[in-house]
Amino acid sequence: MSASSQCQSVSEIVRRSRSNLAFALACLPPERRRDMQTFYAFCRVVDDIADDEGIPVEDRRHQLQRWRDVLHNRAANPQPLELAVQEIRDRYAIPVAEMEAIIDGVSMDLEPCRYATWGELEGYCYRVAGCVGLVSTRIFGCQSPHSRDYAIQLGHALQITNILRDIQGDWANGGRVYLPAEDMAAAGYTLDDLAHGRANDAFHRLMAQQIARARHYYTAAVTAWSPVDRQPLLAAETMRRIYSETLDLLESDGCRVFDRRYSLPKWRKAMLVARAWLDGFKARLSG
Repeated sequence: MSASSQCQSVSEIVRRSRSNLAFALACLPPERRRDMQTFYAFCRVVDDIADDEGIPVEDRRHQLQRWRDVLHNRAANPQPLELAVQEIRDRYAIPVAEMEAIIDGVSMDLEPCRYATWGELEGYCYRVAGCVGLVSTRIFGCQSPHSRDYAIQLGHALQITNILRDIQGDWANGGRVYLPAEDMAAAGYTLDDLAHGRANDAFHRLMAQQIARARHYYTAAVTAWSPVDRQPLLAAETMRRIYSETLDLLESDGCRVFDRRYSLPKWRKAMLVARAWLDGFKARLSG
């Protein structure tokens, strides 16, 4: 997103994104919901800057540097969204390092980057998703130290799910590949296969491995979940349910990621939000 994004309101940025987050944030009290929307707008803007192929790379680096300056209170004449981001940073005592790591992550997308191993890709996932989760736990009002591990594990799971459903779109956007090269080689799947959208046996072996990895992290998140933060994590748990079910849909449909992008219908997302609320209410009664 260009500098013109500064003229957009937080609500407009959230609305245009058509993100699952809008459903999940319905679980939050009004003030925390507004602050999460501001934080999401920050994440959306810096991600869109990095992804905008219509802007020269050096100009995008300059725009991202502006956001680093905002986080460090070095930016001249801060705009409304920048001021709002500074306000939530201060209100929740969010470490600048956690928010700047998100900029570090999206900066990795400025030019096509290939990842040799899961270990390399995991570092990317930590920055663009795990740190989003860490900041979110502060805005949610989490108290348990276990919730930080929950946020990182869930961030990995959500990001892998996004990677799998966006394989075609990422390749079309400058030849981006977020599948570890060693996993592709082990499955016998090549870049030429990917470029031509071949859903062959090697592709299904590769997808089975990646789906298993995502499920490992969903399970790890559930294991790290703390009942102390049952209420604060309702929004995150809603996201977990939506994305986990999206992954199930992708798998059950034969991983047809080259001709469709998987997403749950709005009525199903709304149902998962309601179920999260109901489960939380039952837990409070039983506790």
